[in-house]
Amino acid sequence: MAKVVIVDDERSLLHSLQLELRRVGHQCHGFETGEQFLHHVEEMTPELVLLDIRLPDMDGLEIIRRIKRDGHEFPIIVMTAFASISNAVAAMREGAVDYVEKPVDLEQLNLVIQRNLENVQIKGRLELLERTQPLESATVELIGQQDSFLKLVEMARRVAAPDVQRAADLPTILLLGETGTGKDMMARYIHQNSPAAKFSFVQLNCAAFPRDLIESELFGYEKGAFTDARATKKGLLEIAGEGTVFLDEIGELAVELQAKLLSALETRSFRRIGGTRSRTMRARIIAATNADLTRRIREGQFREDLFYRLNVFTMALPALRDRLDDLDLLARHFIAKFARKYRKKIPDLSPAALARMRTYSWPGNIRELSHVMENVTLLNDSVLIQPHHLGLSTGALPMELALPKDAIVCNVSEPGFTLDKLEQQVIQQALTLTQGNVSEAAKMLGLSRGALRRRLEHVDNDQ
Repeated sequence: MAKVVIVDDERSLLHSLQLELRRVGHQCHGFETGEQFLHHVEEMTPELVLLDIRLPDMDGLEIIRRIKRDGHEFPIIVMTAFASISNAVAAMREGAVDYVEKPVDLEQLNLVIQRNLENVQIKGRLELLERTQPLESATVELIGQQDSFLKLVEMARRVAAPDVQRAADLPTILLLGETGTGKDMMARYIHQNSPAAKFSFVQLNCAAFPRDLIESELFGYEKGAFTDARATKKGLLEIAGEGTVFLDEIGELAVELQAKLLSALETRSFRRIGGTRSRTMRARIIAATNADLTRRIREGQFREDLFYRLNVFTMALPALRDRLDDLDLLARHFIAKFARKYRKKIPDLSPAALARMRTYSWPGNIRELSHVMENVTLLNDSVLIQPHHLGLSTGALPMELALPKDAIVCNVSEPGFTLDKLEQQVIQQALTLTQGNVSEAAKMLGLSRGALRRRLEHVDNDQ
């Protein structure tokens, strides 16, 4: 339900409308004059306003003009005792979305309010679809039978849907795990099993955009806030409504933006870039990272106070090499999925292929397994998948593969030995094994591409 404000100088009508709207579940506040309403509109942040067209202190049309001038975007429904189409047309020309006539028919009023609230949601979702990938309509299914994984899924169900009234009151969740362990799928699963499921799921990869673009995507901006801001743009925190905002790769967020995000989490409000009005944040926040945030904190790259604000509830997703009991089940799930996609017969896994898969380190985890199974299903017509079909001889090293001749041997008693020096050697060896492919080296080391780039820059600066 929504936060509705009624502005009407007829006290008995005002009270009866408040009672009716509260009865159907809305939060309702009332004002008897236009000045009272305009004085409190900033703090009220209504989602819909019922406005009498004739007030003792000012004309309703003037109120609509001032509301629109100040950048407020909530829908306004005017009420008029004058059965005049001209009054309604004038109000809608100024920015009202609908009107009702007095005496007010309560059943009709509820229908008008519901219709316009749904229009706001539809508009927000259309804007969201233009800027992000929509949440798949199919229910997210988490595949696994290993006891430790089943306990994790049960934990996700419990934290997804505590008994709270608003999505913003749901606990913030921090998902930890290597690249490809399914943190985005876990976030979607939590969303779909929460009260926020009927609203939007918004995902933002903090490592994929430059700082300025992330700030505008997250918080939005006002027209004229900077050179290219030719129109006002809502941020994802705003258009998510009472849904879920998933901040992937949160460890890559610039420190200056971390402070702004922390403020939004603590106050449940934010401002668009170039804006002066605080806007209520109603969405739930789920963050994820494959980085060691405690190390980032020590290095001054991540704010400790933001870490504790995000770390209300933490879930650590296991690497695929720690879920070998699920390997067969996951592989067959992906084979069946891609066989349907490419209209091919479902091949089977030979015992030898499965044994080969169990000795592989899977640095890309479930995402890598999915890609391997897609290639096998698409490119081979064999009814039985053999080890040579898997193509696991390149890329990341199998777990049982012998060390190469130039493998790093760690001797802590060696003069001048430091952890930084060892890290440089490990990075160099990963780049050698991947023939300089930064993305593949990052996967091998369990880092994001951006994180490896920063470490390489650190090495260059030291030299």
